[in-house]
Amino acid sequence: MAHVSQPISRQGRVWIPALNAGQLSRYRQAEALAQAPAERLWILASDPGLGAALASTVVALQTRQVLVQPAWRHWLIAALTLLGVVYLLWVQPAFRTSMAIMMGAFFVVTGSVVQVAWQLSYQQILPLPLIMLWFTAGSLLMLFWKQRQRQWQQLQWEHHNISYQLAQQWYQQGRLDEALAALRPCRSTAAVLTLLYDIAVQQERKRQYQEAARTYQLVVDRKPKFKDARKRTQALQQLSEPAQVVSDFSATHSLVLPSQEVNKPVLGRYEVERELGRGAMGVVYLGLDPKIARRVAIKTLNYREFDTAQLNVIKERFFREAEAAGRLNHPNIVTVYDVGEEADLAFIAMDYVEGKSLDRCVSETALLPIQEVYEIIIAVADALAYAHQQNIVHRDIKPGNIMYDQNSGQVKVADFGIARIVDDSKTKTGDMLGSPVYMSPEQLKGTRVSGASDIYSLGVTFYQLLTGVLPFSGDSIANLAYQILNKKYVSVRELRPELSAGVVRVVNKALQKEPSKRYHSAVEMADAVRSLLNRECRRDNRKAS
Repeated sequence: MAHVSQPISRQGRVWIPALNAGQLSRYRQAEALAQAPAERLWILASDPGLGAALASTVVALQTRQVLVQPAWRHWLIAALTLLGVVYLLWVQPAFRTSMAIMMGAFFVVTGSVVQVAWQLSYQQILPLPLIMLWFTAGSLLMLFWKQRQRQWQQLQWEHHNISYQLAQQWYQQGRLDEALAALRPCRSTAAVLTLLYDIAVQQERKRQYQEAARTYQLVVDRKPKFKDARKRTQALQQLSEPAQVVSDFSATHSLVLPSQEVNKPVLGRYEVERELGRGAMGVVYLGLDPKIARRVAIKTLNYREFDTAQLNVIKERFFREAEAAGRLNHPNIVTVYDVGEEADLAFIAMDYVEGKSLDRCVSETALLPIQEVYEIIIAVADALAYAHQQNIVHRDIKPGNIMYDQNSGQVKVADFGIARIVDDSKTKTGDMLGSPVYMSPEQLKGTRVSGASDIYSLGVTFYQLLTGVLPFSGDSIANLAYQILNKKYVSVRELRPELSAGVVRVVNKALQKEPSKRYHSAVEMADAVRSLLNRECRRDNRKAS
């Protein structure tokens, strides 16, 4: 048996000739000594501790009590690292904190068991401890990040909910711009998209078509197939000049009603359906109160028809007199339900009366039966008597302001307290030609008017309904005013001989140029016409019998 002795360096290296003169490091000794012949090996070292360690290593190699790392350990490290990254970034964030901790502990315990079992079975040491250390640190870091992320998301949701609730309040108050601004930072939930859609609908109904198109587009950007937002956006974009929709709302132009793809415009809470007629102040529309499904007539006062300097006075008087008219409650007076204001106009919502105005019954070829005319005048006089008791003077009694349903016999007087605005504020000659023919002399003079002025205007209406012509006419306002103030009209019996002397007396008294010589009240005139009707009915009955 050979005896070999070699010194050991401070670096732990030894020269062993019997092993084919291989120079071994402490990490290669196991492999070299495992291939050495079974001879006694002498180890000499100046450091006893180092020599003892080398001797222990040699004994472990000779008895095969040694652990080695597998050659495929690098592939194992790469695979486990990849799986760990996938788990930490995508799987663990989906778990609750408790579940994530349990899963992390499970992986660490499992790795430890596998490490020990593999070591005992194959005398190979796996690089699992380093990976488990890395995995544990990464898991704790992700738990910390998730906790902070959860807090941030909670703050975001709180901000979302507060903004959404604020937007709802603005929307309910009709403040659409504020509601839209509050919704912009909100997430695209179904509730937010629905509220955005509702805001666009209201903008559309308020004739704010450009704003509505932008809001619909905002809905489409967040969810392209939400309801019919895309279709409505395209329909609104086809309105080439949306600003004209506002300016056309005047006395000479009807409100532009869009196609079926676009919501009908609204005034206040009333949906505008179609035009009914137009007058000196504005256009009258048929509207619908959606809350109670009631049809209303909406008469407008366009601010663009007045000078800027007069506008504040006009608005103040309009609302004051409209409020006074709203207090009237009589079966022969059109009921005023509501008054409101938009950016460019004011409006009054009133009772929609079936039938048409008496304008269609003032031509010689379309006159109503005489007794039917009496009944209409009685109903109007009763309405005026009630209004005069409330200290309200109509100031614009004429056939166009008297609604009559020939089928039911219902008579309604419209536009209480509004004509004064037209008379006092409009200065253009063309705008005045519609009403001066029914004005009393004191109105033309510009003096203070009273209920006697309404009696005179009712007398003119009575005259026209009976004969088909006006008592006075002229080719200009000056000529007409001269006729009314100074000339005498043709008697109704000269134009229609079958009329009784009684109706001549009623018309003559109503058309007196001095207010004191007319009927003292509308009640007196109503009683006079009622007595006339009764006498003529009795006369006709006697003739029939």
